[in-house]
Amino acid sequence: MRIQSFLTVILVAGGFTMAHAMEDAGFAAITQELTALQEAGRFSEADAMARKLLNESAGDFTTEQRRALEFEVERVRRTRMDYTVTEQELIDLIRERIPDLTDEEFHAWDKEGRFDVRVIDGQKLYMNSSRANLFYRYPELKKRRTGNSIGTWRKFIWECYEQTRAQHDGTGALTVEPEKFELTMTITVDAGAVPAGETIRCWMPYGQQFESQSSVELLSASPAPAWINNPTYPMRSLYFEQPSKGAEPTVFQAAFTTALAPRYSPVDPEKVTRATRESFAEFDWFTREQPPHIRFTDEFRALEKEIASGETNPYLRARKYYDWMCDNIVYSFAREYSTLDNISDYVRANGYGDCGQLTLMFMTLCRLGGIPARWQSGWIIYPMDKNLHDWCEIYIEPYGWIPVDVNYGIIFEQVDEQLTAEQCAELQDYYFGGLDAFRFIVNRDHGYPHYPEKVDFRSDTVDFQRGELEAGGRNLYFDQFSYNLDVKYLSPMPGAVGEDKAAPRPQGENLAR
Repeated sequence: MRIQSFLTVILVAGGFTMAHAMEDAGFAAITQELTALQEAGRFSEADAMARKLLNESAGDFTTEQRRALEFEVERVRRTRMDYTVTEQELIDLIRERIPDLTDEEFHAWDKEGRFDVRVIDGQKLYMNSSRANLFYRYPELKKRRTGNSIGTWRKFIWECYEQTRAQHDGTGALTVEPEKFELTMTITVDAGAVPAGETIRCWMPYGQQFESQSSVELLSASPAPAWINNPTYPMRSLYFEQPSKGAEPTVFQAAFTTALAPRYSPVDPEKVTRATRESFAEFDWFTREQPPHIRFTDEFRALEKEIASGETNPYLRARKYYDWMCDNIVYSFAREYSTLDNISDYVRANGYGDCGQLTLMFMTLCRLGGIPARWQSGWIIYPMDKNLHDWCEIYIEPYGWIPVDVNYGIIFEQVDEQLTAEQCAELQDYYFGGLDAFRFIVNRDHGYPHYPEKVDFRSDTVDFQRGELEAGGRNLYFDQFSYNLDVKYLSPMPGAVGEDKAAPRPQGENLAR
């Protein structure tokens, strides 16, 4: 049942188990009614119903069921925050970029379904990133866009690739000369968000330590961390506790170094064999269904068979998934992951998604095809752009884990003024098995529990790049704190760099305005 799988991941991600609570038919009917109300846009009714049940029927529910109801209240609040733009506001926003847009043209686009829209309590509202998504989903409109500066990020990526290829040639190594960085992460809790003196718990993203990301060394931290996850913990963090400053912002900050090596993984398909349980210890873990976002539905089984029918080589089969997505799916900003049910199926059904959504769809196809796939994410830290980003790795026998960034494959499907068609095609090939050095890697699995354990729901139930906080046993959502990653480049940069406002900005930033 759809609602069951969604609530399962919310509770597990928040540190709770479902036991047999969600098997109770009476409670399942309640959650179905709450979901139906939300899907019908009757948010206030859904919120009131959940609150009434919590207030008046406390003794009728298990702890897990109460937590599920509490999240329904929270889900209503989070979804409202992602849909705040009225029709006239969106028209005005688009006209800032397309001055000759007519009302008739906008309404035709609206009728075609070009925008993410919800009717919430009788008011038609558009997702905050609707203007930006219009140009991502319909790139032909870029010719009409004004005020668009051509940035340098694609040229920079090409220069990085050329340098990596030159360093790799003849060595046979999976990684080449690393770039060195000093990173400073700052998480600031808003003034007044937590009463003065109450302890704030903070989980701050921290770097994985492995072959392509090394020399992760903490230089300073304020306050001193109470716990540091081991170097390969799947969602690695620095954990802090600090009393709230009440009417003043409460700041958590850490500075650390890291060395990031670009990856270049040429594969000879004729040498590839099928991975099995004997290939590595976690084979079953990374080939399994992982509800709610990696599920082997009938629709996905049919799609996987359609894409890769007749191909038995795992490497070539995975490349078929990659190429199909590059040809058929477009990039698009997303609303918060915690408000979505099956994310990979959301991409399949809509034909668009952001970096993490695209990654989950690609991973689902790979796992269905018997190809181990695992999440990887953190930040892109280019000199002209830094932001959150997700990609994955697939296991190819006998080469081991190789990176795949399907988001970048989709980006380089489109040619613009910065690179030739041949260069874009070469980069599209590169990101199936290669990765640039400007990736600060925090996570090597998705939806993994934090340690120390978080008491309340997570703000992001899938990923971990912005930080997680709570105080007094309650979560502090993204509207109650800000985050920033400062980057100091300790190695010479490939080629020329400059200010870039056109770089791809994966999930986490609202650019609609």
